[in-house]
Amino acid sequence: NIINQLSFTMKFTVAAFLATSATAFSPAQQAGRASTSLNLNGWTADANKFCFGLPGSLPPVGEFDPAGFAAGADLDTIKKYREAELQHGRVAMLASIGMLVTEEPLEFHPLFEASNKDIGPAIRHLDEVRAV
Repeated sequence: NIINQLSFTMKFTVAAFLATSATAFSPAQQAGRASTSLNLNGWTADANKFCFGLPGSLPPVGEFDPAGFAAGADLDTIKKYREAELQHGRVAMLASIGMLVTEEPLEFHPLFEASNKDIGPAIRHLDEVRAV
């Protein structure tokens, strides 16, 4: 019977999918002993280099730190600064896209009901948030 065969095939496919996806949550096997050095993608921390030698310096500015935040910071603080810089950069990119999406003449706004009132340019949308 074709229906029984399709049912068996679907059940087998779902079971195989669930079995393979469950391995994503199982602990990984460690071959050998764990390394205690900070070697990630060939990078090792060097206290004599700018920002411990973390990659990311680009010409023409190179070692750019005008406020001197990296001068007396340790490795963990530098990593925290780098993570914060990435997060703030991502938020800034999303904000700039949000400004472009909600500008006139588009009549779409993902948060506000723009069809029944005229909010105006995107720079004035913060006033609408304060009104709520």
